[in-house]
Amino acid sequence: MVREEHTGQKNSRGILAVILTILVVVLAVIVFLYRDTLSPSSLSKKNSEDLADMVSKNKPFTYETGSRQMFALMGDDLAIASSTGLQLLDKDGSTVSREVFSMTNPAVCSCDTTCAFYDVGGYSLRIYKDGKFKDMERENAIISVSVNSSGYYAVAGYEAGYKGSVKVYNSQLEPIYEWYSGSGYIVDAAVSPDSSMLAVLCVESTGSVIRLFKMDSEEEYSSASVPNELAFKLSFNEGGSFCTLSENSIHFFSSGGKELLNYDFGDDYLADYVLSEDCWSVVLSKYVSGSDVTLLSFGPSGKEIGLAQLTAEPLALASQKGKLLVLGSSDIALYSHDLRLQKQNHVVPGFVSAVLMPKGSVLLLSSHYGEEYEFR
Repeated sequence: MVREEHTGQKNSRGILAVILTILVVVLAVIVFLYRDTLSPSSLSKKNSEDLADMVSKNKPFTYETGSRQMFALMGDDLAIASSTGLQLLDKDGSTVSREVFSMTNPAVCSCDTTCAFYDVGGYSLRIYKDGKFKDMERENAIISVSVNSSGYYAVAGYEAGYKGSVKVYNSQLEPIYEWYSGSGYIVDAAVSPDSSMLAVLCVESTGSVIRLFKMDSEEEYSSASVPNELAFKLSFNEGGSFCTLSENSIHFFSSGGKELLNYDFGDDYLADYVLSEDCWSVVLSKYVSGSDVTLLSFGPSGKEIGLAQLTAEPLALASQKGKLLVLGSSDIALYSHDLRLQKQNHVVPGFVSAVLMPKGSVLLLSSHYGEEYEFR
């Protein structure tokens, strides 16, 4: 009996070994046949493919092609600046205005009621207001142009005998203020949201300096400094505080020029940013290749209020009424200002930019056509 029991166990173990061998072979075949589907990258791809497609609202509309295209939204109208000139399209994609002229470094800025097309380092400046363009060609090269939510413009440019000048225009495009710099090279300028103050960003031997002026006085009201850094962008928040941005950090100041907080980028690269009256956000990447990307958002005091990890550097960022739109190569996401994900959809590759419409739809833009979509 003992021998028979031993033989039965041996036979059972043999059968079990065969079964296990068959299972291993079958699993190996499955892994080989479906290796692409089971890989981490493909799982990520599958998750991406599970995203719903955007819903098209209207037929695509076309516009003139040109190198270095820049897009901005004026209310419901789309403003396009390129090396070959400017175009303004209404919400249906019909051309409101089109002008052909050469720009080396085309740029566009806008608010709800007006927009400006200009050539950075050149002399062309055209401002659209109340249904018509005003040609404001300059004798000296343009450094920067900005417009606040009330339609006040700050135009900075080179000036013979000085290190730059800034001219402010009111909402009727009448010149109301002018300042000439003798101590620092002007880099950027902006008018506060309440249109009471002008801020001018200058670069000096010690670093960057922001000079503040009240519109009712010729005297400098206050100043703020960012030592040993070359800031290149200045922006007001709707509450009146402002920030400066460099390749290394972002600094935040009160309306009176007192530094509130700053955020150092460390070893990260500044990949993109949105600085508007309703949104301050930056995109940082650990590598030049664009991998390991972080999206950060800041409040009026400079406090970090949101953080989101992205799979790659975005193709475009856009803000509207406290919302932030992030366009990737195959997906598009809508965040709140504190970077809580609101919606995310799949998009067909090929778009180069996107703008967020006032009512929440999205204009997806390629080099020669655009189309309005809604999130599912």
